[in-house]
Amino acid sequence: MDTPKPLSHALAYAERGFGVLPLHSPLDGACSCRRADCDSPAKHPRTAHGLTDASTDLATIRKWWSQWPAANVGIVLPDDLLVVDVDTDAVTNALDGRELPTTATAKTGRGWQFLYRTDRPVAPRVAVLEHVDFRGPGSYICAPPSQHINGATYVWIAAPKDGIADAPTWVYEVASPKGTTSEPGAPILTGQRNDELARLAGSMRHHGMTADEITTALLGVNARCDPPLSDSEVRAIAASVGRYAPGERGPRLVIGDSEATPGIDAADLLALDIPPLRWIVPDLLPEGTTVLASPPKVGKSCLVYQIATEASVGGTLLGRPVTSGSALYLALEDGKRRGQDRLRAALAGRTMPRGRLEVRWTAHKIGAGLEDDLARWLDAHSDAALVAIDTLGKVRPRSDGRRNAYEVDVEDLGRLQSLFRDRSVALLIVHHARKEAGDDFLASVSGTYGLTGSADTIIVVKRKRLEAFGTIVVTGRDVPDAELPARFDGLTWQAAPQVVAEASFERAEVYRTIEEDGPIFPAAIATKVGLERTSVQHMVGAMVAAGAVARTAKGYMVPNGPELRGVTLARARTYPQSLQSLSL
Repeated sequence: MDTPKPLSHALAYAERGFGVLPLHSPLDGACSCRRADCDSPAKHPRTAHGLTDASTDLATIRKWWSQWPAANVGIVLPDDLLVVDVDTDAVTNALDGRELPTTATAKTGRGWQFLYRTDRPVAPRVAVLEHVDFRGPGSYICAPPSQHINGATYVWIAAPKDGIADAPTWVYEVASPKGTTSEPGAPILTGQRNDELARLAGSMRHHGMTADEITTALLGVNARCDPPLSDSEVRAIAASVGRYAPGERGPRLVIGDSEATPGIDAADLLALDIPPLRWIVPDLLPEGTTVLASPPKVGKSCLVYQIATEASVGGTLLGRPVTSGSALYLALEDGKRRGQDRLRAALAGRTMPRGRLEVRWTAHKIGAGLEDDLARWLDAHSDAALVAIDTLGKVRPRSDGRRNAYEVDVEDLGRLQSLFRDRSVALLIVHHARKEAGDDFLASVSGTYGLTGSADTIIVVKRKRLEAFGTIVVTGRDVPDAELPARFDGLTWQAAPQVVAEASFERAEVYRTIEEDGPIFPAAIATKVGLERTSVQHMVGAMVAAGAVARTAKGYMVPNGPELRGVTLARARTYPQSLQSLSL
C-alpha cells in the first residue's frame, strides 16, 4: 500500500468545506519546529497565526504543502461536531466506565478520537478525566494521515461516511462550561487561547452577531488569556468567522470515502483498475522524480537534451523507444548557442516539431515562484512527458544555515515532487556528483541521503574524463537496478557493448578502430593503434566472445556498427585541442 499523502487528504478535507491547517510533524524524533521546549510536538500549526489561518482555498493548501510536504493535517471542527480524545488505549478505564456509542473513530498515536454530533457549546481541551480531552466546534484536531511524534500514523478505523452518532449526554455534563472545574473568569492558558476564542466567535456568529460585536466581545475575553493574544490575532479570529452567514452552521463532516481514507481492504486493492506505470524511457526513466548525477563535464546535460529531444519526436535512446510528449527543459547552465549545438546533434538531421520542446535559461527559485511556473506549464500541456531542471543548485534558495542539510534536501525536493505526484510525468533533476568513495554509487551524489532517499529513481553517469565509453547506472523504486554501457561522442550518447564499456583505454581504441575501418585484421589494427599484435589478438578475442565484434573472411568488424560522429580517441591523442568537444 502506498504511503498516505498528506496533501491529497488536505485537499479532500477542504473540498468538503473544512478549514485546513498545516501542522508541524515529526523530524528525527522531535518536532519539526526544533524548539526544545515544544509542548505540543507534531501537533501545532506551522503558520504564523495558527488556527486563524485555516483555509479551504485549494491554491493556498497546495502552497502550504509545497513549502512543507511532510506537514501533518489539521482540520477545524464545524459547529455540529465534537471530538472525545482519549490519550490511551485503555478507553474504558479512562472514561471511568462511561459508555461511548459506536461512531466514526480514528486511531491516533497513543489512543483514539471519537467523533460525535452536537447541538450545543462544548469547551475545548477540558481534561476533567485523566487521559481524556474534549474538542468542541471551532477547535482543530490532528487528522489522518498525520504522523504522531512516536512515528505512528493516524488512520480512520470507522469511516465517518458510515455514520456519526449523537454525543452521549454525559459528555455535556463533563465537558460543557458548567461541568468544568474552572471558576468563572479563570485564566485561559497557552494552548487553549486560539481554540477558546475561535469557539466563542463561531457561536456568536451563529447567533447573528456582527463582526464588530464579535471583535469587542473577544477582546474582553482575551484579557483572561495568559498571556493575551495580540489585538491583531483577536481581530483575525473574528474576521475568520465572517465567511459564514448569521445562523449558518459550519460544514458537516463528510469524509472517509476512498479519496480521504488512507486504508483499503486488500481484496479491493487487488480489484482496482490502476493505470500501469508510465515509462518515458523503458527501464531507465519512469514517471515520478529522478535525480541524474555525475561529476562536471561528463556529459549529463547532453544526455538530458537527448532525452528531451527523443520525447519530442518520439524517437529512441540507447536503443529503447521513448514515449512521445511535450517537454520542458530548464537549461540553467547553458546559453542559446550551446543549446542549439546540442539540439542539432540530438536531432541528427531530423526536424523538431513546433510546440513540443520548450527550453528556458532562467527560472525562479524553489519557494519563490518556481512551483507556480511549473504548475502553469503542466496545466497547459496535457500531453506532458518530461520536465527537466538542470541543475538543482540553480533553483535552490540560499540556506540560512540554521537547519540541518538533510531537512533542507527533503524539503526542497518535496516542494517539487508535490507537483508531480498526481501526474504521469517525469521530473528529471540534474545534480552534481563527487568522486566515489566506496562501493555505493549513491554516496557519490552530492548532498545528503535526504535527496537520494526522496527521489523515486537515481541515475548516475560514470565516464573517465578523456574516454568515450562509460556506464549509466540506474536504481529506484520502480526501475530494475542496471548498469547500461554507453559511448559518448562529444554531444550524444549511444549504446555500447558491455565488454567495451568496462574496457581499458587500449581496448576501447581497438574497438573503435574495428568499428571505423573494419573488416580489418589484428596486424593492421596493431599498426594503427601502436600496440603489439599479440595484445591486440587477445583483446579482439575477448570482444568476439562477448558478441561485440564478429569475425568474417575479410577480417573483424562490428556488426551493424554505425558511422562515428565526432572526435575519436585516436585523434584526441594526436590533437589535444580536440578534447574540448569531449566534455560538457
